[in-house]
Amino acid sequence: MKKKIVLALGIFASLILSAQNNVEPKYLLTTKSCSVGYSILSFIDPYLSPAVYSGNGLTYVSDSRRYFTPNNNLYSSQSRFRILGGSMLNPTSSSEMIYLGINYGWGANYHFRLNNNLKILAGGLLDVDVAFKDISRNINNPVNLDLATNFNITGLLLYDIHMKKRTLQLQVAMQTPVAGYMFVPFGGASYYDMFELGSLTDAFHFSSVYNKRGLDQTYTLNVPFNSVTWRLGVRLHNLKYKANELVFKQNEVSFIVGASFDVITFGGRKRTAPANFISTNN
Repeated sequence: MKKKIVLALGIFASLILSAQNNVEPKYLLTTKSCSVGYSILSFIDPYLSPAVYSGNGLTYVSDSRRYFTPNNNLYSSQSRFRILGGSMLNPTSSSEMIYLGINYGWGANYHFRLNNNLKILAGGLLDVDVAFKDISRNINNPVNLDLATNFNITGLLLYDIHMKKRTLQLQVAMQTPVAGYMFVPFGGASYYDMFELGSLTDAFHFSSVYNKRGLDQTYTLNVPFNSVTWRLGVRLHNLKYKANELVFKQNEVSFIVGASFDVITFGGRKRTAPANFISTNN
């Protein structure tokens, strides 16, 4: 009798171990979104000109999200790269401003799952802004640079809309700067004086809601097709900041179209790709 019990326990234990060994490891997927858009721009840069410059531009945005660990779906990381280029004219169309700006940010979010259809991601994002503005007809100060870093509060709402054949998803993303550091020169000060002669006094400023306010809103509708999800939307970006008695304003309305998809990476001995994955390194 004892031998039968020991044998049964041994078989039971081996079945459990076998089941555990058959569980395939979890791999983290990275959700990437790439979008391009047409932008309507309106800028005020009093260092270059007191006039309002308005025009058009093109934008590209790459966004990715990924959980920190495979077994915890409450915390995720986020990275974003955005580039915007445009051409604007003053009210009399007698002067042109060329703009090229790049923004990169990284942050983290906590996931609130309110019900089966509604999810909210809330967190923070640290970003860096680098932009170039040029008015060629200016003789003394034709160029101004935007250099800034910001800590932003971010929020993302995802709502699933169930249709007959597919489930659409509405996304509403919000971002606002809270604190950071920015470069704002004195009006009339030349870049030669600042960088060649070292006259950078009061050119760098701490920023907060007191002297820098903005709201970045993006509304998109995601429509799934096979392995790719197409997205259509609009982005509204309003920014106002001041220093050295100069007040800068930036307004942008972008109509965007893009795609969202999941990717996975393999590497190392513990995370080798399955046999049907073909790598260019092989």
